[in-house]
Amino acid sequence: MTNYYWIIAQHSGKVIEVEGGSINNCAKIIQYGKKSADDPSVDTQLWFFNGGLITNKKSGLVLDVLQGKQQFINRNKNLTNLQI
Repeated sequence: MTNYYWIIAQHSGKVIEVEGGSINNCAKIIQYGKKSADDPSVDTQLWFFNGGLITNKKSGLVLDVLQGKQQFINRNKNLTNLQI
């Protein structure tokens, strides 16, 4: 059984989610108010640990840093040092 987690920003109290619920490669990661567990769109906010990477439940894509900048994106797993 996979355990899913919300990732909560300490400074804002918001969680990270894939913008617009996108399943596309390079979709932006944004902060948003936490959805309830029974909300049908909650999967865009849920994450799990997968071989050392943080993976989104809905898209199956991993957290990545866009070209070494501060913007997080959701991307296919490629095992670069920018993926977390």
